[in-house]
Amino acid sequence: MNRGRMLRSEDTEQMRVFDWAHWKRARHPELFLLHHIPNGGSRNAAEAVKLKAMGVKAGVPDIHLPVPKGGYNGLWIELKAEGGRIRPEQREFLQAAAEYGGYCIVCYGADAAIAVLEDYLNLQPINTGLRENLPRVPNLSILREDGRIKEL
Repeated sequence: MNRGRMLRSEDTEQMRVFDWAHWKRARHPELFLLHHIPNGGSRNAAEAVKLKAMGVKAGVPDIHLPVPKGGYNGLWIELKAEGGRIRPEQREFLQAAAEYGGYCIVCYGADAAIAVLEDYLNLQPINTGLRENLPRVPNLSILREDGRIKEL
């Protein structure tokens, strides 16, 4: 698929993240586990009922890396295109995942998501409690494309 002329959207931003991950797998083999959780999108009523019965849950973030780093048990990224809004069920899921040890971030744009992934991948597997092994962006934050950070 030629994405060069596609308009920027949450979908195209996410494709950029996974293109980057593909090229970085030699350096970070754990990126093999990086995956998208396809909870969004439009579906007909029958399919929506079936998926809900199968465990699809509103609010689950778009991207998950189930690899422990820096005292976290995995990374959750809710990816937004510029202008996108965080829904209450997304905020609720991120807060609950953080309570159970997840590193949970909302990223506006692929560049922000890639920066968070790079930072997370470079953490050591454990944290001695001396705060020497913390990610640049605090847990439960929103990272904008221009680098601005605010609390979720």
